[in-house]
Amino acid sequence: MTVHMGDVYREYKSLLFSLAYRMTGSVTEAEDIVQDTFLALAGTDIQDIHHVKSYLCKAVTNRCLDVLKSARWKREQYVGEWLPEPMLDASATNDPLHTVIAEESVSYGLLVLLENLSPPERAVYVLRTALDYEYSEIAAMLEKTEAGCRKLFSRAGQKLREAGYQGAVPQSNRSTRLVEQLIHAISQSDARALIGLLTNDSVLVSDGGGKVRAALRPIFSDERIAAFWMGVWPRWASRATMQIRSINGQDGIAVFSEGELKMIIQITMNEEEERIKHMYMMVNPDKLAHLQK
Repeated sequence: MTVHMGDVYREYKSLLFSLAYRMTGSVTEAEDIVQDTFLALAGTDIQDIHHVKSYLCKAVTNRCLDVLKSARWKREQYVGEWLPEPMLDASATNDPLHTVIAEESVSYGLLVLLENLSPPERAVYVLRTALDYEYSEIAAMLEKTEAGCRKLFSRAGQKLREAGYQGAVPQSNRSTRLVEQLIHAISQSDARALIGLLTNDSVLVSDGGGKVRAALRPIFSDERIAAFWMGVWPRWASRATMQIRSINGQDGIAVFSEGELKMIIQITMNEEEERIKHMYMMVNPDKLAHLQK
């Protein structure tokens, strides 16, 4: 049966983007990697490829590994904390690729924790958990032994658990209420209410990339996070609005000023789903640019 390039593009574009986004934590990098992969495919005889999906996943994974190796250097030079690029759901962006991320619940918290893994660990973990590849298939893609891939996966899981990963957490009514309460506490500059929403050991990480003002280091503890917001929000209050938006498949906050997206806030909860454990604040305009389309 003759395989047509257009059919291959339509069938696998979303899958490859999902893979590249998980691997890099960057929407723009993922889009470029997928585009480059299909451009390279156009220069080959697709009829000679027996397993197109595996071929493309291997090509994307290897391109991602190259990017991650170079990104390590870039991030060492990065101003302040580095966070992955968030994604709003499809209804907010009219981009079908975002539907893939929302439906598969590529949680923002997990993307942050994946930064703790080495590139090979990240590749094995993503291929195994997100694409459900067998270890033998992953080994062939990465040109490693099956035993080596099992070891990488085990090491990745251990690192994620040590970093606080609790497994996939579905959207709950409690998380929605927490986001609503968070908006109210910040907008009303109610420090006591905000402290009541946070765990004692909560952490806020903000990413300004040196482009806009942001905390250069994580802020620890409920009281310090509350003090941060009490200092920051009054400068925004007269010109900004906060809205609940689905971000990476979970409720978060989008902050707009004069119709332009200026900030994304995402949270993760503690195990009891009672309070906010982590708060991630994206204000780097370069990482919000893809959401302005």
